Amino acid sequence: MPLHRLRHLVPLGAAAAFLLSGCADQAKKETPEQGAQKTSAPDSGRPWEPDDAMQRAERALDAYDDDGSEPRRADSGSAHIASGVHKTFRAPGKRWYRLDITCDTRGVAELTLTLTRGDAEQIYGIGCGDREADQFNIPPGAPFTARVNAVRNGTGLVLWRLNTVSPGDVDGCDDDIDGCDDGDGDG
Repeated sequence: MPLHRLRHLVPLGAAAAFLLSGCADQAKKETPEQGAQKTSAPDSGRPWEPDDAMQRAERALDAYDDDGSEPRRADSGSAHIASGVHKTFRAPGKRWYRLDITCDTRGVAELTLTLTRGDAEQIYGIGCGDREADQFNIPPGAPFTARVNAVRNGTGLVLWRLNTVSPGDVDGCDDDIDGCDDGDGDG
């Protein structure tokens, strides 16, 4: 699965911190329809704490604050990895959309993100605990859906921000839902 690491993010408030209160002791088994998740994350030896995890995830979302683009926040949120994410976003206007997404977990190295719009679908791996959030470019148009498979036996959170950016600030593939081959979509 290709991972996309593009540039620029804006601050996310801690409005979803309340979601973290119950995620430390999730103990249900993952079912096959939830998709395979890599669970061999190295143990850092530190206990996983929801408040610390939220701060680390926000720093990952803020990693490219000084890249020169001027994103405008369209939406943001968070979820437990045990619940997963299934969110449909509207994408009107002339500005491109950039989905910035990260995860901070205990024992899960990667989550599966699926982006869909109409019949187009792309699947990506989201690295958990990375210092920089993963970023995905979506052109304006019809609504699109972002889905992160749940990890029923996992402890952790997913944070995302949906920003709009000027077409000239699109870096990398210009449509991560349709997908780009090497050399396509230089933004």
